[in-house]
Amino acid sequence: MRLFKRPNPVLSKLYTAALIAVAAIPAWSARADTADFTLKEAGGEKTFQLSQAKGRYVALHFLLKTDCPNCLKYVRSYMQSGEAAEEVEHVFVKPDSEDAIIAWAAPLKDAGGKTPVIYRDPDAQLAEALRVPNGYEFHGETVHFPALIVFGPDGMEVFRYTGKDTMDRYPVDAFVKKLSELRRLRALANYNLDKAKLALQGYDPVSYFEGNAPMEGKKEFSAQYAGGTYYFVNAASRDKFLANPDKYLPAYGGWCASAMAFGKKVEIDPENYKITNGRLFLFYKSLIQNALNDWNKHEAQWTVDADKHWKEISGEA
Repeated sequence: MRLFKRPNPVLSKLYTAALIAVAAIPAWSARADTADFTLKEAGGEKTFQLSQAKGRYVALHFLLKTDCPNCLKYVRSYMQSGEAAEEVEHVFVKPDSEDAIIAWAAPLKDAGGKTPVIYRDPDAQLAEALRVPNGYEFHGETVHFPALIVFGPDGMEVFRYTGKDTMDRYPVDAFVKKLSELRRLRALANYNLDKAKLALQGYDPVSYFEGNAPMEGKKEFSAQYAGGTYYFVNAASRDKFLANPDKYLPAYGGWCASAMAFGKKVEIDPENYKITNGRLFLFYKSLIQNALNDWNKHEAQWTVDADKHWKEISGEA
């Protein structure tokens, strides 16, 4: 397995061995397998394909069939929320005819005359395929219930909400909170934690910044943060951490910074580290190889590369 653009046979061999040792990463959330699908804009040429949205969250909103004033309010609420739209692609779907959807969506035009894209789900085929419940009596028809299904950056379903009637919709503020929770769970699943969720192999994160060398913490001075357990040398160190965790957490979830520059999660030696601009970087080390030496040769570019890869992997900036 090649991990670096500029081949280093010895380094690659060692990093590969380390990768094998940490290959068993748990899934970050319960989710169902989801096949790819494509939707076409009602009255337009735009298409949406789930597999083409990889790397972003996708919120798939199933709107009710027939004329639905509450659906208009619902679409407006999401379109007007910039926070909800950040890093999320909202896909609004109706099962009506093209003409019916165009007429229904006309009030959604903004001041510039633009209308949000509404995709058509002919005969509610996608709703049926994704097991959105059917059987809601609405305007004299039996239709599928309103629903929201969220797909993660890997295209897998991570959340769904089904309303019990036209008034029961997932509100924007709840969606923003849910999105934050999903991001945190995704990041946590990619942190370098052992089976007991212990971080930094038990080393005190505050000790990297204070004193001459990092120190192993003690179980009696532990704290839980963002799903991980951290040990500290004393209560004062623990209090400093809890007062400002972001100041002390290692970059890239505690994985080797040099390997992260190539998008790889490689184990570290907790005593092999560097602090640059207030950021704690950790590195792989063996008897014959030290990834910190490679980092020092390319630090400026590898920092940019590692930041980019970690955001892709974990969702954390």
